[in-house]
This record gives sequence, C-alpha cells and structure tokens, in this order.
Amino acid sequence: MLLFLPLQRFATAAEWPVQNDSAASRKVGVLPLPAFGYSPETRWYAGAVVLLTARLHQDTLTRTSNFKVEANYTQNKQLILSSEWNVFSKGDRLFFSGEAAYLDFPENFYGIGNSTTEEMEENYDSKRIEFNAMLLRRLPRYWYIGPRYQLQHIYEVKPTPEGMLNSGAIPGSGGGTSSGAGAAIAFDNRKNILNPQQGAYALLAATSFHKAFGSDFRFTRFELDLRKYFPLPWRHLLAVQGYGVFNSGKTPFRMMGLLGSDSDMRGYYRGRYRDRQYMALQAEYRFPIFWRIGGTAFGGAGDVAPKLRSFELREFKPSYGLGLRFLIDRQENINLRFDYALGRSGASGFYVSFGEAF
Repeated sequence: MLLFLPLQRFATAAEWPVQNDSAASRKVGVLPLPAFGYSPETRWYAGAVVLLTARLHQDTLTRTSNFKVEANYTQNKQLILSSEWNVFSKGDRLFFSGEAAYLDFPENFYGIGNSTTEEMEENYDSKRIEFNAMLLRRLPRYWYIGPRYQLQHIYEVKPTPEGMLNSGAIPGSGGGTSSGAGAAIAFDNRKNILNPQQGAYALLAATSFHKAFGSDFRFTRFELDLRKYFPLPWRHLLAVQGYGVFNSGKTPFRMMGLLGSDSDMRGYYRGRYRDRQYMALQAEYRFPIFWRIGGTAFGGAGDVAPKLRSFELREFKPSYGLGLRFLIDRQENINLRFDYALGRSGASGFYVSFGEAF
C-alpha cells in the first residue's frame, strides 16, 4: 500500500481568474508532502515530494504552470531524485516542459520481446542521469511546434554474472550515453493539464540520436501520444489515450519501448516487456463519490514488437483496475491519485501520484 501524509500548504492569494470558474485564485501554491509506499519496481520506499503551481501572468489565456520535485529511497536500495515542470508564458505563446532525474537504481531485466517469462528475470545495478525537454511555440488554433532534446546517460552498470546483459550482446548493456535532438508538434486545448475535464491533446515527436549530439548510439525515436476527454452528465468523465514509441537503428535496451508504468499499462513492472516498438491503448472512467473523493475504473491493452508489422492483436497484454481520487487542491483542481492495477500472469501494482495518469 502507498501513502502520502499531507503536512501543510502555503499560498498567496490573488484576484485572478481560475480554470474552475471560481471567483478567486492564488498566484502561487506550494504543497509539500512526505511520502512512503510500495510499487513493483521499488518495493517499499520513503521520501518527500513538493508540488508548486503558479499563475505567472494575469490573463485568462495563460494556463497554470506547475513544478514537481521529488526524492525517494527504496527497500531495493534505490535512490531517486527527480523533477518535472510545465511552464506557460503569457497567453500560452510558449510552452516549456521537461523532466530531470538522477537514479541509483538496481532493477530487473527480463530480456527483449513480448514473450519473455518470469524465469528469465535477472537483476542489474546502474546509475542514470536523465533529461528531457521541449520548447513549443503556439500557432493558430491550439497548435504548437518546437525543438526537443533527450538525454539518458547510464554508467556503473553491474549485471548479473552469466546473465543476458553480461554477455555484452545487447545494445547499451555496458552503459553509455543516448543524446538526441529533434522536433515536436502538438495540439492542446486542455485547460488544466494535471486534471483535464475536456478537450484533446496530441503529440508527435521525432528525436535523432547521433554522435553529433554526443550520443554513443545512433538511432531515431518517434513518440505518439493521443488523448481525448469526453465530459458526461453529473460530473462524470471518459478519458481515452493511445500511446506509442517507435525506434529505428541500434536502440539501447533502456531506450526501447518499455511496457508498464504508473501512467500507462499500470500493473506491470516497468520494462517487464520491451522492444524497439511499443503501442498501448487505455480508457478511464472518472466519477465523483462524495466531498473531495472520486473514483475511477480503467482498462487498456499494450504490447511490444521488433517491427511494426510484427504486432499481433492476440498477443496484446491487458491492464485494468480501480482507483480513488482525493481533491487535494480545490483552486487548481488537482487530485492525489491512488490506483490499483492488474495485468497478465499475476502482474499487479499500486500507485500514488499527483494529477491524473493521462
């Protein structure tokens, strides 16, 4: 079970318009929380997280920016230091989003492909530095376009003796740097990106990893993220998402499509299945229960494959579960999310996070 224990929050009040049509809003809100819990990748963990929301400009067009900083130490002796941000300039003319992380992170590897078994599990230790960012400029009719940069540096890799990674035959098994630049185009008319109530989001990004950018590996990575939100009567909502990662070239094993996370294909250990291509589709039904508490029911399917033509519908893995939501910030309509998910062959996971899964 995962738990967050609220301490307190600090906010400066201001008479600014809000997305939930409230008469008043604040300029800055800071929500610090100690946390402990359990997940498939970490087992028990303890740490702290701070979510900051800010209205940087006094106009009705600019969405609320948000910043999250988190530190955790786990039962698997993993150290995770991470941050995420979404910053909107005046009138949403520029949108800067990204994430940065340092991870001292022993984890499991099950091989490559969609038919790996639990018996293939091996553990390896490594340290990682990750940085992803994109700066998008707004075009007419809610379209955005701009550059993107992605970095993953893995070092001090310690594989299981006589394991698959120790053979050196798998790209990236000895560590190395994946550094790439590219471009992204997006459509986004959501009013609240942490808890969308209507609208749509679509992102297509292409990133080239090449020695010119300092990369040890040469490959191209495409990402596709499609989301749509359907408001229903009595404050109910149906959200759907299609997500894909598509690689060409010599792709390191940690830059492949990784099935399983706290946002898509919940219930699976992250990377339980991996390959150069990854596709997933999920839907979530959200509804109020009482006071600040809401509920969700979600389901989806996803799979990995070496090539696009290799996907087979019968091989897709299921993901399904239930969740609770606690409205932790009324002004910005931000939920604390509790999800329990199941998958194939006894896979399961329990997750807690700020904002919705998608």
